[in-house]
Amino acid sequence: MEQLPRTRYSQDFRDQSIKFFKESGLTLVEAAKQLSVPEWTFKNWVYAGRQGELTTVGILRSRINNL
Repeated sequence: MEQLPRTRYSQDFRDQSIKFFKESGLTLVEAAKQLSVPEWTFKNWVYAGRQGELTTVGILRSRINNL
């Protein structure tokens, strides 16, 4: 079975997505669906945003994939 390529999201998209989530009043699942982002990915962004670490999400995976 062929594996689909991973989608890479820009930092601006992540920032705007979290802003949308906070201002919309939607649940995390509803916001993720409207943004067409996997729920677990979006959950990680929201958690990282609350910790002030949104810019570091996915960096380790990028480094590993570039080896």
